[in-house]
Amino acid sequence: MARALIALDLDGTLLRHGVFLPDAPRFLERLRAAGHLLAVNTGRLPAGFALEAARRIHPDGLHAFSDGALIADARGRIRSRRTLSGSAVRRLLEVLHAHELSAEFHTALGVRYHLATRPPEDRHEHVAATGTPSFAIDPEAVPGLPLVGVWLMRVPTSRLEQLRTELGQGVRIEAYGPREDHWILGLKPPAGHKGTGLLELARRYGVAPEATVMLGDGLNDLGGLETAGLGIAVGNAPEFVQQAADRVVAPADEGGLLEAAELILQTYGRARARP
Repeated sequence: MARALIALDLDGTLLRHGVFLPDAPRFLERLRAAGHLLAVNTGRLPAGFALEAARRIHPDGLHAFSDGALIADARGRIRSRRTLSGSAVRRLLEVLHAHELSAEFHTALGVRYHLATRPPEDRHEHVAATGTPSFAIDPEAVPGLPLVGVWLMRVPTSRLEQLRTELGQGVRIEAYGPREDHWILGLKPPAGHKGTGLLELARRYGVAPEATVMLGDGLNDLGGLETAGLGIAVGNAPEFVQQAADRVVAPADEGGLLEAAELILQTYGRARARP
């Protein structure tokens, strides 16, 4: 059989708090030994724990970061990118100012920023969770950044639909929550998601779309799960994510990774040796 491309979400699937789950090394080794390609497909920037994971999973390969907006190698060198338009960023800054909201800005350079005038209350927790620092920036400097994503923090439930309307058509919006009475809004380039990142990786590797696999657990994995030839959700994923997958395995930390490896090998077998 030809090689399959297996794209892997990190947080909640392979990692917990930046550390590989106990079954992750055996999962990766089984698929490597069968000759298949492994790649990260994460919402994280190519930095910190995500880049460390990419080096461990395939040090010489390509990976998708920032929900498909960035394709980079395991050293963090960018091969392709999708960024938010200047008009979308200017509109976003107007909305942030009007609603007095804090935000985190992710750039194609792998650097995170927050507004110096309104830093997120939980920015230190995000630094600990991602292994990447966040730098203060003046609002006037934000339009000059190559932004691949913006995260609006602590959006009140009462303003959620209003903000969706005000932000307009120039962004793709993902809402995470509620956490108490607040949400986190992820704003991404409209044409990109983990599915487009997966297809770009497949194109670069010369792998047919039907020979791709996505393994994930979250809202931002939906595009990848629906696009892949085989979409697998781990059992700790929310019900709506499981429903979007072709197959569901046990929770990632309860044998789900090894179950997923067996399912992939049953579907795609061992790859033929390359000349």
